[in-house]
Amino acid sequence: MENKVVLLDYMGSDNSHALSAWASTFLDLGIEPPKDPKMRVDHIVEHILSNSKRLRDVKGLLDYLAREGHESPFRMSSFMIGMTTEIATHIQKLKHKVLLEAENGESARYKVLNENKFYLPQDWLEYGDVGKHYYDLLKNMSESSDEMYKSAHKDLIEAGMPKARAKESARFFKMYNSQINTVNKFSFAGIVEFHRKRGASDAQKEVRDLADMMIDVVRNIEGNPFKYSLEVYGF
Repeated sequence: MENKVVLLDYMGSDNSHALSAWASTFLDLGIEPPKDPKMRVDHIVEHILSNSKRLRDVKGLLDYLAREGHESPFRMSSFMIGMTTEIATHIQKLKHKVLLEAENGESARYKVLNENKFYLPQDWLEYGDVGKHYYDLLKNMSESSDEMYKSAHKDLIEAGMPKARAKESARFFKMYNSQINTVNKFSFAGIVEFHRKRGASDAQKEVRDLADMMIDVVRNIEGNPFKYSLEVYGF
């Protein structure tokens, strides 16, 4: 199956980034915030834009921040993202722990991996009979490794091995293209920086695709609350 990314939840907006940049002044304005916390950011930003003598609107401010390298305001939004990736890409993602604020994945110690999830590189099929030969070979090997995993798990338990150890060790039959489900937390700045580091043409294709999909889930949020933030970073 293909790797995939899905947005589970998010917090923030362009206004959140702008308000963070105005942190040194807005708390002194004496604004009475709405009782609903979800309305406070937009209410305060609207008040600032309507009553202050600032020269920049939200888009102009965000453009200035991005241009001058002021990244911290863009860390004020966060995204909870579900991913299904093969192990190779999963490892690449974990190398960016500074950008990846939190991550939790399915545990082979507490569940049996019965889904037979594995990734096959579709671009191999663009290389004629040679590509098709190795695509089919990888598919067959992946299916065989899954069957060996299941057999080892079952037989080791029957031989007396503790269930947790059988599960965690039988997965050694899994191949590098075996897929894992994870839940991940990134800030807006983290997603942008991940794309900057791994969306380049010399990065592994699957990692480039992951970086693009992360940008897409932000871009496709209903109402486009991060429109200006995406634009000022060239997305």
